[in-house]
Amino acid sequence: MSMKIEKLVRMANDISNFFDADPDKIIAADGVKNHISRSWELRMRQAIVEHLNSHDGEGLSPLAKTAIAQITI
Repeated sequence: MSMKIEKLVRMANDISNFFDADPDKIIAADGVKNHISRSWELRMRQAIVEHLNSHDGEGLSPLAKTAIAQITI
């Protein structure tokens, strides 16, 4: 992984760790998706979606993968 994508993966996992406290994982994934969609600039969102699609989201938590799969660019 490149240094840039490693940072994005770490950030996505940190966000996921926060929302993972919700017992309803659908709501948790929606929270992660909404946070990334609102807070990350387009290039960051594109990079993390590309990482999920081309590298099977290496390093991402299961919740982060679920949420990122729902992000539309």
